[in-house]
Amino acid sequence: MSENALGRLHDLAVFVRSEEDLRAHLTELVGLAASVTDAATCSIMLLSEGEQDSPRLKLWCSTEELPSSAWDETPGRGESIAGRVLERGGSLLIADILASEFAPLARRRDAVGASFICTPVTVGNHLIGVMNLSSRVGAPPFDESDLGLAEIVATLIGKSVQVERLQTLIRSRVAHSSLAREEKEVATRLTDGTVPPARVAKLLAKSFFRDLAAAGFEADQIIEAASEIITMVSNDIRRYKRHAVRRTGRPPSA
Repeated sequence: MSENALGRLHDLAVFVRSEEDLRAHLTELVGLAASVTDAATCSIMLLSEGEQDSPRLKLWCSTEELPSSAWDETPGRGESIAGRVLERGGSLLIADILASEFAPLARRRDAVGASFICTPVTVGNHLIGVMNLSSRVGAPPFDESDLGLAEIVATLIGKSVQVERLQTLIRSRVAHSSLAREEKEVATRLTDGTVPPARVAKLLAKSFFRDLAAAGFEADQIIEAASEIITMVSNDIRRYKRHAVRRTGRPPSA
């Protein structure tokens, strides 16, 4: 590995260890990953939907502009290139994607090369997502050394996701009370960052309902409280869209 690559890898590691809001720096995170691996593009997909025995991936962030359909897709095991990695639990190194068995699954783009890497993003022994890398136009195809570097980067990204999820739980008083009710094994999964956010949100929603019901609130009052949460979320989404338009001149892709 060259000194330049080691320097960029160090920058990524420092960024991952930072205590800032990592979710607000997703673009910087994938940008650093692309720089470290000298890739044309980098994207990250995380497990976000589906049950434990049928997990599904969703695009988290990308260095390139992608169609809205890419942000809407939620592939499961074997349903896309990323889904193949989810199914096998190991990396894919593809020298020429259009000349491979994965050609029918590839999204055709003129601005990237033909070589492709898709590697798991893990926390401990748990796969929580995948990282996709496309080579530069005219660059040599990715090789085993590139794959090894990509796997190191994916490990660091897994740590950053774990930190972000733990920070979310630490900031939430509802999460604290919910964890206190759960069995030790469930609480461990929740606090190690390997449970998809959608499942954590459902657990917290159930805790919210139980607490209000135990406090003596009637059904219509609980519904009114839930409606207030929906209103607050809608306002946040509108503010986010307005901010994105002011910053980039166009609405967000997802």
